[in-house]
Amino acid sequence: MNALNLTFTPELFSKFFPFHLVFNDQQEIIQAGEVIQRVNPVELLNSDFDQHFCINRPKISFEIGAIRKHEKSLFLLESLHTGMQLKGQMICLNDPAVVLFIGSPWVTETKSLEPFGLKLKDFAIHDPVVDFLFLLQSQNAALADTKKLADELRNQRVQLQSALQIKENLATLAEAQARKLEQTLIDLQKAQAQLVQTEKMSSLGQLVAGVAHEINNPVSFIFGNLQYAEDYIEDLVHLIQLYQRYYSEPYPLELQQHLERSDLDFALQDLPKLLHSMRVGCDRIRNIVLSLRTFSRLDEAEVKPFNIHDGIDSTLMILQSRLKADSHRPAIEVIKHYGDLPLVECNGGQLNQVFMNLISNAIDALEEQDPERWQTCPGRISITTTAAGEHVLICIADNGTGMTEEVKSRLFDPFFTTKPIGRGTGLGLSISYQIVTDKHAGEFWCESECGKGAAFWIKLPLTFEPVNTQATAVQEILLASV
Repeated sequence: MNALNLTFTPELFSKFFPFHLVFNDQQEIIQAGEVIQRVNPVELLNSDFDQHFCINRPKISFEIGAIRKHEKSLFLLESLHTGMQLKGQMICLNDPAVVLFIGSPWVTETKSLEPFGLKLKDFAIHDPVVDFLFLLQSQNAALADTKKLADELRNQRVQLQSALQIKENLATLAEAQARKLEQTLIDLQKAQAQLVQTEKMSSLGQLVAGVAHEINNPVSFIFGNLQYAEDYIEDLVHLIQLYQRYYSEPYPLELQQHLERSDLDFALQDLPKLLHSMRVGCDRIRNIVLSLRTFSRLDEAEVKPFNIHDGIDSTLMILQSRLKADSHRPAIEVIKHYGDLPLVECNGGQLNQVFMNLISNAIDALEEQDPERWQTCPGRISITTTAAGEHVLICIADNGTGMTEEVKSRLFDPFFTTKPIGRGTGLGLSISYQIVTDKHAGEFWCESECGKGAAFWIKLPLTFEPVNTQATAVQEILLASV
C-alpha cells in the first residue's frame, strides 16, 4: 500500500500545534499558532523572530546552520514581551527552506498560566503538558483540600484546647472557691464558738465578781472585828486570872459547880488558838475572794498592764479543790518556776481564760492515767515563766501520758476533743489559740510525745498590738463569703 501524503492548512496545523512558529532563513515569521498569536501583545507575522523571542537553550546564535546542528536538542524560547517560556523542538525543512518550532509553554503549576491569559483548553489535546497540568491541577486541588482540612483541624484543635483550658480554669476556680468556702465555714464556726464562749465567760465573770463582792462584805466585817474580839477576850481572861489570884477557895457551891462543868483552865488555854484559827480562816477566805476578783476580769474588754503571775495564781486558787488528793489518787503537785516578768499589756481576763483551759486540761490528763502510774510517777504540773527580750514566755507542762502526732496535729481545731461526750466541747484550746495568736499577736504551740507528758508554750509581746475585734472579724468573714 502506498503511503498517504497529507497536507494541512495553516488553520488546521494551528489547531494541532497552537504554539508553533515558522520562520524563514531571513528570520521572518511567516506562520504562527492561533494561541501564541493571541497571547502575544505584538503582531508576530511578517516580523523578525529576534524582535519577539530569544533562545535561552541551547546557547547558540540565531542562524539556520546552528539551529540545524541542534535539531535534536531541546529548545527553550522566551518571549521578550511577556516573559513566557516555550519548550519544544526546531525542525529545519529544505523545500521551502524554513524552520518549524513545535512546542508549548513551559509551566510547573497551573496558576502560572493566568498571567499570560492561558487556560488548559488552549493546549492541544495530544500535548503531554496537558496531562501534567491536569495532574498538577488535581494535585493542587487535593493539596488545597488537605490544607483546608488541616486548617479546619487546626482551628478545631485550638477550640478544643481553649475549651479544655476553660474547663481546667473553671475546675481550678471551683476548687479554689470550694476551699475558700470551706475556710469561711471554719472561720464562721470559730467566730461563733468564740462569741458564744466569750458571752458565757463574760456572764461567768460577772457572776464571780458578784459572788466575790457578796462574800467579801461579811468576811471583811468578821475580819475587822476579830482584832477587837481578841482584845476584849484578852482583857476578860486577865480579869478572871486576877479574880483567881485575889479570891481563893472555898468558892460558893454554885460557882464551884459551874467551874467544874466549864473546865475554865482548858477554855483559857484553847481560846487564843481558836481566835488564831478564825483569823487564818478569814485570811483564807479573803485570798479566795481576791482570786475570784482577779479571775472575774473575764468580763473586762479593755487592755491594761497585767501581772501574769497574779493571773496564774488566781487560776490555781480557783482550781485548788481539783488539785487535792481524793479517793482515787494522791494530790497533784504544782511546781512554779517564776521569772522576773514585767507587766504585760494585754486583756487579763482573756489570758486568765487561757490559763484556766490549760491547767484544767493538765489536771484532766493526769486524772485519766492508770492508777498504777500514780505509784511510779506522781502527778505533777510545772509552770515556768521567763522574759525573752520584748516578749514573755509561759510554759504549762504536765507529766501525763502525752499525745500522738495525729492528736497533736488537730489540737487547735474547733470542736476537736478526745474527752468523753459531756466532758469536753473541743473549744477550749481552739479559743485559747485565737486569744493568744489573733487577739494578742502572740505564739501558741504544743510539745508532746506519747508517755512523756505535754507542754504548752505561750509567747506574748510586752506591748499590745491592736487587732480586729470579734465583731469586725465576723463581718470580714461574711463579706469574704459573698
